[in-house]
Amino acid sequence: MSTLHVSICGGGIGGLTLAVVVGKYGTHPVEIFEAGPTITTIGAGISFFGRTMDIMKDLGLYDELVKMAIGPPQENIGPIFRKSDQKDGYHWFSRNLKREGGQLMLHRKDMVEFLLRNVPASCKSTHPRGWTPTIPVTDVLVGADGIHSATRGTMYKRLAFSIRDDKSRERLFDCIDPVWTGVLVYRNLVPATKLLKEYPDVELPTSLTLHLGKNKHVVTYPVSQGRELNVVIFHHCGAFGGPFEGRWVTDVSEKENLDLLEGWDVRAEALVKCVERPSRWALHSLRPLPHYVDDQVALLGDAAHAMEPHFGAGAGQAMEDAYVLGRLLTHELTHLGNVADALKTYEEVRLPFANGIVQRSRDVGLYYSFSVSQDGPVPAHGIPEELDCLRKSIEDAWAWQSESEWVWGDAEQRWRAKCGMLAKL
Repeated sequence: MSTLHVSICGGGIGGLTLAVVVGKYGTHPVEIFEAGPTITTIGAGISFFGRTMDIMKDLGLYDELVKMAIGPPQENIGPIFRKSDQKDGYHWFSRNLKREGGQLMLHRKDMVEFLLRNVPASCKSTHPRGWTPTIPVTDVLVGADGIHSATRGTMYKRLAFSIRDDKSRERLFDCIDPVWTGVLVYRNLVPATKLLKEYPDVELPTSLTLHLGKNKHVVTYPVSQGRELNVVIFHHCGAFGGPFEGRWVTDVSEKENLDLLEGWDVRAEALVKCVERPSRWALHSLRPLPHYVDDQVALLGDAAHAMEPHFGAGAGQAMEDAYVLGRLLTHELTHLGNVADALKTYEEVRLPFANGIVQRSRDVGLYYSFSVSQDGPVPAHGIPEELDCLRKSIEDAWAWQSESEWVWGDAEQRWRAKCGMLAKL
């Protein structure tokens, strides 16, 4: 393994995880380029499942990570689903995660700060004035710069201009900009003490709970060691890829929040009535990308596969990207002469899996809003027996979280086989 200079655009969870992985397994100099004056810690709650926790265990960071959560993950415990778009809402079903590891819930701010504490001291952080995709000469450039990725824009323009076919070129241009999903998201944090004080008869959520209803659903779970509840309302009110006019993010009145759940059950209404300073986000995502890599440039996280957050999988998928890419960059068989091939191996492993989660996330959002199931339209009355088809659709969509395959196994096998083939050429 020869020394490679690695430049990372973006200091979010994916970029920082990559720096941590490279620092643990190699000695490559790493520089992180971040647009702002400091690496940001904004955001709300995030969820981690077994696949991501396997990575944390391998990095030796699991025990420290668990201390920041509400508690250690419980085996075979998963999301709770309620039908809540009626006054007499009811517990519908629970999704038990068959895979060992359970679920871990954290505040995004806590996670970023945790990763910053574990970035190797040799890693440099640079904050240019104004974001630009222009980076000093480097051996590997990684775009971890989010849904608005300048790295992706530059990479895809280069790919498009290298193609003569007009339709193929247009498809690549269509991959540059995010598209509106047709969903408006109301993001909120609720102090647990406020909910307990104002609604003492309402049970405090201790795990991921989803309140489902026609065209809307609410996701809630504890963060900051249980001091706060992450409460997110999804309003499915448009068509995927349709136009969205106005600001993506804006503050809204408490009344707008309350009106969304008028007539819903008391548990859902109580959460919304305790919200302070609600904000509304026009939820955007990416169309599935055909490439994550071009020569010695790679995309990871939201820059590669910004997805709808219905699994809470975005951060975990970014960390899987970072782990696989970091292990390939620091592999004993990787050197400057074959690093582009190592990046292609990263793409071969991560692109089909992550793009699959992008599609599943979109599908399960439709199931949550009672819009469609695998078997067709959802029955009008929505009694438990009539909703069996929808329940099956949701459970099937969640099945990937129970997969036990080690995220690095396939990548290493592919890379060793590819290096053997390259050696024979």
